[in-house]
Amino acid sequence: MRQTEVEQVKKFQFFNQENIQDQRANGDPTAPTLNDIGISDGCGIGTKLFLSSQSKNLIYVYEANSIQGFFQPHNDSFRVMKCTKESRDGKLVTFGIDSENNQKSSFVKFWDPNTTDYQNIKPIKVILVNKVGQPLQNFNCFCIAKDLSAMAFGLQDGQILIFKAKSQNLMTMDFKDQVIQTDQEPIKSVHLSRQDQNLNLFCTTDSNIICFQNMQNRKKFSIPAGALFDLTAKGTLIGCPKDDTSTIVEYSDSKKEATWNVDGDKIEIRFFKQNYLIMLISPRQDKEQVDQSVQLTIFDLLNNYIAYYKKFEKIQRFIPVGDYLYVITQNNRGEKNLIRLTEKENTHKIEIFFKNNYFDVMYRFASNQSSDKTLLAEISRLHGDHLYDQHDFQGAIKQYINTAGILEPSYVIGKFLDVSHVDFLIQYLAALHHEKQADKNHTALLLNCYVKQKQITKLEEFLKESSFDSDLFDIDTAIKECRQLGHIDLALRLAKSRQKNEAYLSILIETNKDQNNKEQNRQDCKSALMYIKDEIQLDEKAQYLKEFGQQLMKAEPELCLEIIQNLVLLISMVQNLKKRVDTQKGIESISILTPEELKVWRYFNLQDEEIKKVFSITFGKPDEFLHLFVVNDEYLESYLKFLIENCKTLPNEKAIFHRYFEYHLEKYQLYYKDESKIGIRDTQLQSKEQGIMKLLENQENEKKYDKNHLLVLFKMYNFVPGIIFLLKKLQMREELLNFYISLKENDQIINLCSEYGREETNLWIQALKYFAKPENSAENYIEKVLVLVSSLENLSPLLILNILSKNRNVNFKLVKNYFTNKISKDKKQIDDCQKVVKEKMKKAAELRAEYKKLKTQAKVFQSTKCNCCDAILSLPSYHFLCGHSYHEHCIHTERACLLCPQDSQMFFKRKQEFIEASKETKPFKEKLYAAADKFDVICEYLGQGIISNQKAD
Repeated sequence: MRQTEVEQVKKFQFFNQENIQDQRANGDPTAPTLNDIGISDGCGIGTKLFLSSQSKNLIYVYEANSIQGFFQPHNDSFRVMKCTKESRDGKLVTFGIDSENNQKSSFVKFWDPNTTDYQNIKPIKVILVNKVGQPLQNFNCFCIAKDLSAMAFGLQDGQILIFKAKSQNLMTMDFKDQVIQTDQEPIKSVHLSRQDQNLNLFCTTDSNIICFQNMQNRKKFSIPAGALFDLTAKGTLIGCPKDDTSTIVEYSDSKKEATWNVDGDKIEIRFFKQNYLIMLISPRQDKEQVDQSVQLTIFDLLNNYIAYYKKFEKIQRFIPVGDYLYVITQNNRGEKNLIRLTEKENTHKIEIFFKNNYFDVMYRFASNQSSDKTLLAEISRLHGDHLYDQHDFQGAIKQYINTAGILEPSYVIGKFLDVSHVDFLIQYLAALHHEKQADKNHTALLLNCYVKQKQITKLEEFLKESSFDSDLFDIDTAIKECRQLGHIDLALRLAKSRQKNEAYLSILIETNKDQNNKEQNRQDCKSALMYIKDEIQLDEKAQYLKEFGQQLMKAEPELCLEIIQNLVLLISMVQNLKKRVDTQKGIESISILTPEELKVWRYFNLQDEEIKKVFSITFGKPDEFLHLFVVNDEYLESYLKFLIENCKTLPNEKAIFHRYFEYHLEKYQLYYKDESKIGIRDTQLQSKEQGIMKLLENQENEKKYDKNHLLVLFKMYNFVPGIIFLLKKLQMREELLNFYISLKENDQIINLCSEYGREETNLWIQALKYFAKPENSAENYIEKVLVLVSSLENLSPLLILNILSKNRNVNFKLVKNYFTNKISKDKKQIDDCQKVVKEKMKKAAELRAEYKKLKTQAKVFQSTKCNCCDAILSLPSYHFLCGHSYHEHCIHTERACLLCPQDSQMFFKRKQEFIEASKETKPFKEKLYAAADKFDVICEYLGQGIISNQKAD
């Protein structure tokens, strides 16, 4: 709890003072007023004040600015008066002595405060204290619990007499009494306090303050004595130490709770409402002047300020009732005055705090009123601004910290961006992170400030504390800032602890990349490779190799190549396992691995149980690592050769072979362009050419590459042997011819046309066009070509003549023999054709005449014998146009002659074949494409009637 000695108690006037005009009741001149009675004590219930006068043995009831009545509670002597509650359901309790039949007895009486018939008032409950005729002796003090569950009497001999209800309260007859003996000292005061379901008893003597738990004879604590005690609203005891009445102390049922310091000697204290302590204070006496006045002070225990203070000549009594405080004063003339104090509104209090810049008091007050966080933050902001303007930056930053989460951080950060204010800015940013109100920009700024101030220890502590709380700050930003500010080791530790693999590798690889220390860069890259090999998860190794592989290959190629090769072996191993093991069930143990596979598994420091999830990992393909060798292609051949020779089940085998060919083609082209050493170049070219062709011609590799893809590569790198080989393989003869033409390989052109020109006559045409062009200077090949094409029947001489006519350098003697032979051959063929035509025309005329005769004249059958049984014919009989005749019973069919069936059957069979052939176009097309003279094929099909107008089915 706050010690008020360390701060000055501020004073305010937060109560309105109202002077009540004392009147006589109902205008009765005989009715008493306050000036007519001697007041010894007072209490209030509801709107009534009960004022006791021990000298007159009466209780006066004050209400509506006048004394409404009075009554005598005890007929012998009246000792004390208490009110159990200040609300209307409270009870008035008195203790005194009554005489009856010359016998005196002490009683506790309970009165109904709501009655108005004071002359006939009767107690609602009477409790006898001690025996009849024996009043309570040595009485010193009295208290009663507000819930009427118990009451206690403090005696001069140090005893405490307790009456405790057994069931509900003392208003029933069911209660018991008990006696507690203290230290033989007079009991100064007793107080009943209910805390934690227990009704505890406080008592004070000249030496001690004692608390009895649940009113049993067992002390909870005993401390040096004090005076002027009262109970607070929460049931704690409050008063002054024995020798220091300027200090106020609060005690719970087990310990001292708090201490306040309010100047002046306390005469009397009473607790009011929930947090106020009313004090009558005697001013410090000056040696030269004696001040007889008394000051009424209302101290706010919760907010630690004086809420009201005023001096009076004399205060006879002050009485707290509900929300009001009644004060009965008396002047030097003996005149009494009744004053009522009422608390002012909270808005007025806050306004006063603000005008006087009492921001700390305002904040405490608003906080105790359970105000909204926004209001509290605004008070802290105003307080911070005030302190900032006074250059109290430490105090200002403490107030700004209270605004975290409400006030926009940029408002505060902007005030402390100056270099001289960095320490204050650190405090604010650290508080933002502690309250989890910071974003990544605030984290970056805080880390930067730590480094600027060289507070590396705090920086490390902050990162260590934050490493397990991802919401506290942006870890990526922390790593980035540490890296930018040169704290590489700290950035590496942070990245590794949070498994930020990409950041860790990036720091290792790139930190010394641009520096001249190549050895350090090599060591860093080696560490990065070992981290990938041993630390990174199996399914992420390939990802980081592909991301950082080029830099690693450049600095540490041997180790990088080794890791890549083992990773490829691991990929190949998984492919093999999928063929050997049921992928649905997976792998339970590494015992299924071969020694070679186990060696690869151990290379990466993999745990045995990781084998169970190997099928669920999506591995990359070996060709995805090819780009890593761009920076160091000396190792590319080793990698490609390793793949081809050691991995038999590559998932993307063609891509590997294509890259292998391309690698050799790149070297081939490099040697081809190097003219510095011609002799060495020719040897290297020949060696590379032989290597490529050997790989290309190997029949085992034919299915491992795409011929069209390689053809494009060979053309890109102008690898002539490979182009020729693939064009021949792909039977792309026209393209091969054009390639020979581009190379001006005339002999190769002739050889190609000689080999394939009969099936593809267009080759001869293309070749002849090439030889006929004047710029090619190849006229001496024309005669040779004409000799070779002279045997081709389907090559038009007119087309040849048209091609040759475009070259004016071609002499007629070069083509004379070709055309002479061609004309002679054509003439002979025409003569032979005309002879055949005449023979066919003659035969056709004879057949037409016979057909006409059969159609127009009757045929006489003169056979008398059956050609089957050689018997004389008898009706019915059959006669065929071929001249044969048969008995009806000798012939089995009406359509076929028995002696000449072969001709007729053959005729019908061929006719059926022609009909079926007319429905199939594929044989016709194949024969047409294969024939040199396509017109002959068409004529043949037309002559056989195969090509005819068929009706659609």
